Amino acid sequence: MKKSTPTSLDHRTLSSSLDRSDNAAELYAALLDTADTGSLAISQDGAICHWNRWMQNRSDLAPHQVLGKQLVDVFPETKLGRVSQAIEDCLKFGMPAVISPSLNQGALPLKPLPQFAASFDRMEQSIRIHPIKTSSNGTLCSLTIRDVTLAVQRDRLLRQQAAELADLVTQTRRSEGRTRAILQNTIDAILVASDDGNIEPLNARAQELCGPEGDPELRNIIRFLLPDSEHITPSPPPKDRLLTDLGTGVIEVLACTSNGRNIPLEVAISHFSADERYHYIITLRDISQRKRHEMEIQRTMAELERSNSELEQFAYAASHDLQEPLRMVSSYTQLIARRYEGQLDDTADEFIHYAVDGTQRMQRMIDDLLTLSRVGRHGKPFHAVSLHALFDALVTNFKRAGSAPEGNIIREGTLPTITGDASQLLLLFQNLVSNGLKYSDPEDGKVRVFAKETPNSYRIFVADNGIGIEEQYHETIFEVFKRLHGYGDYAGTGIGLAICKKIVDRHGGSLTVTSTPGEGSTFCVEFPKELPIVVTQESM
Repeated sequence: MKKSTPTSLDHRTLSSSLDRSDNAAELYAALLDTADTGSLAISQDGAICHWNRWMQNRSDLAPHQVLGKQLVDVFPETKLGRVSQAIEDCLKFGMPAVISPSLNQGALPLKPLPQFAASFDRMEQSIRIHPIKTSSNGTLCSLTIRDVTLAVQRDRLLRQQAAELADLVTQTRRSEGRTRAILQNTIDAILVASDDGNIEPLNARAQELCGPEGDPELRNIIRFLLPDSEHITPSPPPKDRLLTDLGTGVIEVLACTSNGRNIPLEVAISHFSADERYHYIITLRDISQRKRHEMEIQRTMAELERSNSELEQFAYAASHDLQEPLRMVSSYTQLIARRYEGQLDDTADEFIHYAVDGTQRMQRMIDDLLTLSRVGRHGKPFHAVSLHALFDALVTNFKRAGSAPEGNIIREGTLPTITGDASQLLLLFQNLVSNGLKYSDPEDGKVRVFAKETPNSYRIFVADNGIGIEEQYHETIFEVFKRLHGYGDYAGTGIGLAICKKIVDRHGGSLTVTSTPGEGSTFCVEFPKELPIVVTQESM
């Protein structure tokens, strides 16, 4: 049997029942006390004449605390509110009213249920106001109050979700707009193809190349590159295909259009699944201009290689052919110096000295040029070279030449074994050590040689305590004939470090310098543990 509530009672029926029975009022009050809604009644003079248990629980006010009092005395907040006005209209004119929570939040200061206390200060209410006619008391005003806090909370949540969804839709549309603009303005043709062979252009460039008005041959090329499908024929050999099943990749293809024009294309394909089917995103880039540039670079590189080869051959031939006449000039100038020194005036002796010095410097320069040209032309095959043993040979050479006092060349730790040309490596470190001694104090000058290992290379350091090199010259000192000092200050031809650089290049390494003027210089030679194939081939 269903429980009756005041919201389902006919007020006219109750009113007539009050007139017919002395116990009707008690029955009515009992029914209202068991209802899950609030119920109160206002008499003609505005006093509260009924206050059910629901109202007591939600307001913490017992009936004896409110009966006979004006509503505004119990709830001062209602004095200027919609509830007071509706009660007055009901008592005066018999007008019913409905006070909704959307326009009158928390019309009466009632407590929310505990589960809503964190979000609501007051209970959200829907209030129905009805006049009740009685024979004894005239017109009463009945207020039925329902707790709609849960509905309001749901409405708020729905509104919040709707706002978030609207914001997401706006952002998505903006993102789609940006994506569409990017797609339409990119120079690449972007298409999507399904596993049934259907191809759909996604931007203007794709429409131009492969759309309905585009070239049918290009569409066939795209189908040819996709993974195997019963709709794609003919099936090329696996080794010639861009992708295995569901794979991705980037290749270059030469596309022949229906009008006979060849277009080099860079093709990238990736895949995704949707609607239980595989789809492929294809990007086509016309690389005609890049290919032209690559061909120009290749032609330029070939021309440079040819020019460098001719220049190297000329330098070698010129240096070699100049040696004989230069030796003759040098021999006779030295002979004149020995036979006639002191027999002529001082000016003649000075001129003879200049001639002898000039021919000797030219002889050293030609020798260095020959050495430089031989690095690339007459290199020996690479094999394992112990730099530790090579250092011992280097020190012995300096001792025999008397060019380094005892203890001026110091080896710190063990030097590694690398793959290279032993004679060129000896020349490399001989030049670096000699360079360090030359620009250091003859008595206190020290050259230290030590090594450090990295995962992929060996680094050999040659450090001196000489005059140092300014940073602006750290690159230019490795150029041919680049001297930072005059011939009268330090001997040399300006080719030694260029020879070192060429030897290191042949071994696939790098040569750098760090230096502080007045404190010395440290040259770092880095050799790869595994030589590049091109270096190994050139060396054998």
